[in-house]
Amino acid sequence: MLGYYKMSIIGTAHQAKKDGVCQDASDVVVLKNGWVVAAIADGLGSANKSEVGSTTAVKAVLSFVSENHPDKWHEESLMSLLRTAYHKALKTIRALSEENQDELCDYDTTLTTVIYNGTNVVYGHAGDGGIIALSSYGDYSVLTEAQKGEAFNETSPLRAGPDSWFFGVAKEDVCSLIMMTDGIFDVAYPWLLAKTDQPIYVNYVRPFMDINILKVSTPADFENAQTEITEFFKGPYSKQITDDKTIVGIINTDVTPETKSDEFYAEPDWKMLAKEHHDRLYAHKSSVDDGDGLEQDLKVQTEEEQTEDRKIESVDTISSEDKEIGEPTRKPTSSTASKDKKETATDKEAHEKKGFWGKLFGKS
Repeated sequence: MLGYYKMSIIGTAHQAKKDGVCQDASDVVVLKNGWVVAAIADGLGSANKSEVGSTTAVKAVLSFVSENHPDKWHEESLMSLLRTAYHKALKTIRALSEENQDELCDYDTTLTTVIYNGTNVVYGHAGDGGIIALSSYGDYSVLTEAQKGEAFNETSPLRAGPDSWFFGVAKEDVCSLIMMTDGIFDVAYPWLLAKTDQPIYVNYVRPFMDINILKVSTPADFENAQTEITEFFKGPYSKQITDDKTIVGIINTDVTPETKSDEFYAEPDWKMLAKEHHDRLYAHKSSVDDGDGLEQDLKVQTEEEQTEDRKIESVDTISSEDKEIGEPTRKPTSSTASKDKKETATDKEAHEKKGFWGKLFGKS
């Protein structure tokens, strides 16, 4: 069967505001032919009504695909369908802004969509965040690339138009996938791994999409997983992600991915990666002149990255100061609970007894 879970929750950065709202939106639709269509959107922090924009975009694109999809799988036709659906979503938002006499930019949002038949994936993407897919061979891949503006720190929203949208297909058969807005995606796809052989933080994403770990096989299992994953992202192990959090997982429970060697799942050496990054940045300086800088850089990196924390500077179309950024977080593994001396005994006991820490990791 094709099962799914979905979650969009407000981040602490927005909760702290008097009129703070969750600017993320997500939803999933199962078509009559069994295909699954999912969409996620992240309203830009600088836009006054971005939460309306994200919700409207998700509803519009899912509605259009549901009403106009073909009966047979044809990649070019489905990409064309998504392209038209994105035009429909933008047109709907434009009409809403005109009706309310608002600026179109007040509704700025990203938009990422997938159509999945249990093996193949067709997707559309505008903005940041992204999609990670898992093949039956146990390989992980990122399907999307962040759509940026003219400056390196700008994200192109749906409003940027078709020239900035991207539509594609997964190159390999897919047995599961996860979609994330930037708050979570920047942890799953951290910048310190960008130049390594495996840029995806496998140990972080695996529990959300590999049924060797995520024990789901029935609709009830997916409902429980959705509840537990939501509690996980609301809990202490994700408290450093201050941005809104969205994750959607779609899994073909009839296909169990191969398990790789232990080396494939080895934890990255965050301290070494931080040092390499520092050396690249300050290669022009001598070790003597830059001694203090190196020590400080490694201190910052090891406190954040080596403890499985990551932070990527994601921004909207205005500037990096205008968009709330997700702070580093810790990966969701049972070993974290036993090693984190700062967490109270009560918190650890609660995680091991129920919820994400219990069923998701096979604990009794």
